[in-house]
Amino acid sequence: MPEFKKRAEVSFVTNISRFDYLKEQLQEVVEKFNFNHLQLSKIVDLPINELESLLNGKGNITTDQQEIIEHKLAKLCFGFQGFDAKERATLLLNDLVKDYMFSTASIAKIIHVEEKELNDFRQAQVMDREAELKICVNVILLHFVLHN
Repeated sequence: MPEFKKRAEVSFVTNISRFDYLKEQLQEVVEKFNFNHLQLSKIVDLPINELESLLNGKGNITTDQQEIIEHKLAKLCFGFQGFDAKERATLLLNDLVKDYMFSTASIAKIIHVEEKELNDFRQAQVMDREAELKICVNVILLHFVLHN
């Protein structure tokens, strides 16, 4: 089974403050994806007035809020190009096995697939496209249900 990296940490030196860097990143995301401020407000989980204050250089957010926003922006800008959908679903599946101590047999029953198909999926074996799609969608849904 292929090994996937779960975390990456990047450090860099810049002449601007972390706050100004965040402001620039927010503005880049707005331009790159054609988001309006209301959409961005929902994405970064800040009330619209706080977001607009932040974009105008008058904002005041906690370090925790700033880290969450930076994480979301990094995922939006770079998180989907590094690996394919099957890899992401496999990571989520492995999290379910680890976090909830599920067996593949249990997960297979929950998502209504054969255990052999699920094992083949985890081991990146060539398999029927329909079964692969069903596993991907249902694993993502199961992960979402259990983590919310």
